[in-house]
Amino acid sequence: MCSYNSAEYVGKAIECIQAQTYTDWELIISDDTSKDNSTEVITPYLKDKRIKLHVQEKNLGYVKNKNWALRQATGELVTQLDSDDLCPPDRIEKQANVFINNPEIKICGSDFQAIGVDDKPLNVIEFDSYSEDYKEDFLVTELQLKYPFWFPGLMWRRELFDEFGYFSEYFNGIYGDDHYWTFKVNHKYPIYFLKDCLYYYRINPGSITNVLDDERKLIAQDIVAELHRLITETGTDWLQQGKEDEAKAFEQQLFNNKPLMAKRYRMWAAKAVDKKNWTQASSLLKKHFSYSKTDAEGYRTLLYFLRSKYLSK
Repeated sequence: MCSYNSAEYVGKAIECIQAQTYTDWELIISDDTSKDNSTEVITPYLKDKRIKLHVQEKNLGYVKNKNWALRQATGELVTQLDSDDLCPPDRIEKQANVFINNPEIKICGSDFQAIGVDDKPLNVIEFDSYSEDYKEDFLVTELQLKYPFWFPGLMWRRELFDEFGYFSEYFNGIYGDDHYWTFKVNHKYPIYFLKDCLYYYRINPGSITNVLDDERKLIAQDIVAELHRLITETGTDWLQQGKEDEAKAFEQQLFNNKPLMAKRYRMWAAKAVDKKNWTQASSLLKKHFSYSKTDAEGYRTLLYFLRSKYLSK
């Protein structure tokens, strides 16, 4: 569990692990120099000897912090729970049973549900393509841009780190590291998918996927899509080949693509409106229109901004 400024939610996250029907677990929490009182919230839970807290001396960023925590794992099976997410009490038991009953399986995911800050289920347009009423478990054998599971909800045999390494620090500061790592594994091994909903992903305005603190986040999904294409078509990619300069050159091509950047600035402007961050929304809309003055979607987002700021009470 990676902790960073999640004092509001981290206690609930820890408690849902303590409530697991499968009790032979260890919980390694790595706090990446939170500026709130996250560590104060976590400390009382350390009475449970299965829970360990480490506070980094300096901020590492999400990927480096996650890799540090994963390297401390001693169990045969490894999984994650983000510090603002939740899971039902039978999550670990059901996933562990997949490996017990199927020795050949290396990695396992499950159905998931988006929840709000109040823990209640949400219907989120972004996840419409994920939502199905799964009738049975199945194997995922092909690389996908939209997998049916949420990546932190994956469980895998720790031996996969020996074969595929940890999460690529190329993604530090943005996101997509877990999607890319899953590509590499899934290119060789099928992923066992449990039809049961075993992970609750919180739509949190302060999460890494909702805070635009790095311009590369604008193109993160496009980087992942290109890596998907490369692995699917050639069996490898720039990062596996140690050619980060080619990946950076591709990023620059994306930044130079005016229609794409207009679309990405508009999308992030809409997120800023959702969070009522009017200053950021205004700035992003200005950048959108600097790339495209004729995009109808941009004017719809501008109208959404104006209505939300001046008419909503």
